[in-house]
Amino acid sequence: MRGRPGVLSLMVCLSLQPVLATAANYVADNHSWTITCNGSGYQLKSVYPVSRFIEAGVNSKVSEGIETLNLGKSCDAQHTVLGTGKWCWANGGFTAEFSSHSIGFPRQELSCPNEAVELDGCGC
Repeated sequence: MRGRPGVLSLMVCLSLQPVLATAANYVADNHSWTITCNGSGYQLKSVYPVSRFIEAGVNSKVSEGIETLNLGKSCDAQHTVLGTGKWCWANGGFTAEFSSHSIGFPRQELSCPNEAVELDGCGC
């Protein structure tokens, strides 16, 4: 492609387009998450499998897989591995807290492209 730098740049940009189009909406704990909304609130799903060490003495184990985090309208949180907890939002982002772990989404705001979910009462 000697002598045609514009063509090479265009080819590079077009080859990166699918990667950029699948970028996750949110990042927490060094994991990428996508979001959907429903009548109950928000649902975040990890883009890639997450590995977590579950401490339980002699019964400790490693859990690995796609995780789902549900954030309900009544400030309740449900996680596929961490169980039930609560969540809240503030100007600095939002956090889901469980008995053994918390997942923070700093400097990020929950929003749904097609649906509005009320956040009244879930402030930190």
